[in-house]
Amino acid sequence: MFGDRSYLRSTWRTPLLPAKRILVINGHTDPMRERYCADLCAAYTQGAQSGGHKTQHIDIAALPAPGAANGHQSWLRNEAAEVLEYLWSTDRIFIAFPMLAEGPPTALKLILEEFQRWQDRETEQIGERPRPKETDIVVTANFPGLIYRNSHGVPAGAWWTVLSGLDVVRNILIGSMESISPKDRDRWLLEVSRRGASSCPYVPERVDRQCSN
Repeated sequence: MFGDRSYLRSTWRTPLLPAKRILVINGHTDPMRERYCADLCAAYTQGAQSGGHKTQHIDIAALPAPGAANGHQSWLRNEAAEVLEYLWSTDRIFIAFPMLAEGPPTALKLILEEFQRWQDRETEQIGERPRPKETDIVVTANFPGLIYRNSHGVPAGAWWTVLSGLDVVRNILIGSMESISPKDRDRWLLEVSRRGASSCPYVPERVDRQCSN
């Protein structure tokens, strides 16, 4: 488990700016703590907290399944309501999720699409688009990461459109998950922890790390 990896104990500096409220979302639908997405969320949380930020953790797997399509709106109004409120009120977001054939897991996809609709309604009411939430994402995939990017190496496809309601400032796409070594897995955890610690205060410009395996 991530918590046993002592070499990841951070020595990051104390932030020069006020602490951020960061919502950490594990988008995997399997609640097993051994899942790599759980390790990624733990790494980011540890880094963020060591950087002086406050974190709130959401496990999508802890929510009841959305069920049939005709019940999605009821699910969003009830079971997913708290997650949407956290999305609306937080300063920054981190999401780790596995890439499925159709993109993010259904529950996460529904929540992100509904969050975009909230922004659309807010725009209609006040006549101005709410500032998108700055977001770090890490996506794990069984296929090589390059197939989820265009010829310029930029994330592309329906899966990326789902994230259009967020301001994705940094993304990592870890491909070929079934074949990467434990050393590489640990290397990604260290990188994600570093990004958690550097959330906002030490990131003067956007970084889009085009990573694939």
